[in-house]
Amino acid sequence: MARYSERDTSKTYAAAGRFRDECLKRDGSLLFDDASIWTPANLAKLHQVFVASPDEGDRSFVDKFRDQVKPAGQTITRLAAETLCVYFLFPSNVGGYRKRELVNEVLSWGGDSMSSEHPVFAAFERGIGSGGQGYNTRRPFEIAFLIEFAIAWKKASETEQAEALGDPWKFQVRVDEVEGAETRQLRHMLLHLVFPDHYERIASGSHKRRVLEAFEGLVAMPPDDQNQHLLAVRRELEKLLPGKKLDFYWPPLEAAWYDTTEAGADFAPLDVIRYKRQVVLFGPPGTGKTYRAKSLAERIIRGAALKRMGPARYFRDQSVVDDAVKANVHRLQLHPAYSYEDFIRGLHISEIGATEYRPGYLPQLVRQIEATPADLRLPHVLILDEINRTDLSRMLGECFSLLEDRNQTIDLPARDKNGQAMTLRLPEDLFVIGTMNLIDQSIEQVDFALRRRFLWIPCPFDADALLAASEALWRAKDVGLDWDRVEPDFRRLAATAATLNREIRASALLGAQYEIGHTYLLDVVSFLRDDLGRKPKARKSYLWRRREALRPVEQVWKLSLRPLLHEYLSGLETALREAELERLGKIFIASSESE
Repeated sequence: MARYSERDTSKTYAAAGRFRDECLKRDGSLLFDDASIWTPANLAKLHQVFVASPDEGDRSFVDKFRDQVKPAGQTITRLAAETLCVYFLFPSNVGGYRKRELVNEVLSWGGDSMSSEHPVFAAFERGIGSGGQGYNTRRPFEIAFLIEFAIAWKKASETEQAEALGDPWKFQVRVDEVEGAETRQLRHMLLHLVFPDHYERIASGSHKRRVLEAFEGLVAMPPDDQNQHLLAVRRELEKLLPGKKLDFYWPPLEAAWYDTTEAGADFAPLDVIRYKRQVVLFGPPGTGKTYRAKSLAERIIRGAALKRMGPARYFRDQSVVDDAVKANVHRLQLHPAYSYEDFIRGLHISEIGATEYRPGYLPQLVRQIEATPADLRLPHVLILDEINRTDLSRMLGECFSLLEDRNQTIDLPARDKNGQAMTLRLPEDLFVIGTMNLIDQSIEQVDFALRRRFLWIPCPFDADALLAASEALWRAKDVGLDWDRVEPDFRRLAATAATLNREIRASALLGAQYEIGHTYLLDVVSFLRDDLGRKPKARKSYLWRRREALRPVEQVWKLSLRPLLHEYLSGLETALREAELERLGKIFIASSESE
């Protein structure tokens, strides 16, 4: 069963059942008793005004949706609000307060409103799983997919509909008949909402693929269909872990396949580094590169442990895997004084006062790794933190060519104290992750031969990471006010920061390397907590009042962002620097209204 979640989701599944029974089985309504809303004629009209007449302007979704839907009348407005309800049932990364606010706004265009006590609106309090930031930005396309699915569904006969609602795999066939279904997250959400005991609460096709890759071989004769294969994997895991609630986003399953820092990325760094074995995470300061490197290192080791040990032993011997994660991740903080002599080999004074060559950090690490036979050990990961702070090409020395010629041995221009030639080799199971701040050095400044030996993964400002970290801090501080109340303001903060970064990228005085990392904005949590006092009261807004920034936003600008940008612009004449700071400050403080 795939219904497990962090919170009670029974109301959400009840609302999904109402959608199935009232809107798919009949032409009824999700929100209004005894109303005929989901009729073929109404769906065709909504398709005409919304899907077939897209508004491609740069206004907010709500403004465009209003101008498209409101003139069509109350019934179409109700249908539009109900499609928005279905769109919001699954995602947990939008708060219940914001979901209700948006749906009620749409209902108001037809003179309707719905209290938060309505069963469907109560279901908004708890989502089932994250849709990621992309689900929000692609909202028009996801809703269009839902409308097109409903139109195609209504064309099927009652017998065909009954068969599909009685068989999860036939239902999937119906969903997938809609053109472009495979690219829509709502496709995965619909399957789970209607058949939660057969489809995982995973709203990403790539996540499903990677789960299956991680647990490859667990099912002897796997079905060709991705979702049927996932169900077979679940059933095998339930045999291995009897009595345990299993979810692929929870320990111990999550650690075997998912990099928790990859939200919003278009690819999986884990896949990339398994292929190349050397990557550099690069971006502006404050984008969590070191944290991401450590998380990626852990996933490399856990993923390899699962494949080598097999699921039964992997879950039985978790302490062995945990110990390997602690012992096999090696982090080296680089700095301007760190050199080839420290990393590869250097001259030292012996006990008798003579000079002798001694191996540096890397040969000693390789010796430590190879003390355990290759078939008995798990991978090791070397994190080279802030590679931009040293002369990396010189530091790597002979290791430079070994990055591509693994398991080859090369002589070093030195002999040890016994007169033996010193050699170096890099084992296949040593992974290297570098981190690099673009503020100190651009990729273009790294020589081409070195660039070719690494794959380069950008780590830009991440709105999802900002929201997740803000929520975690908010809950940890026990403010006394539910996160759902403030979440819309933090979403607006993330959007405002993204706008500020666009201006910084386009600025002739700054550029992409000077973007603001999301960690610089986290102080706003403490500023807001102090502003609310010991007994906070719910109010309409917390960080902005219409277009006016409130004190927490002003503080994060004055105490965190402005001083940082001031330093970035320190080489300019005073008037030019102050003018640019004033311009960027107005963009951040006088944010446009959210959607």
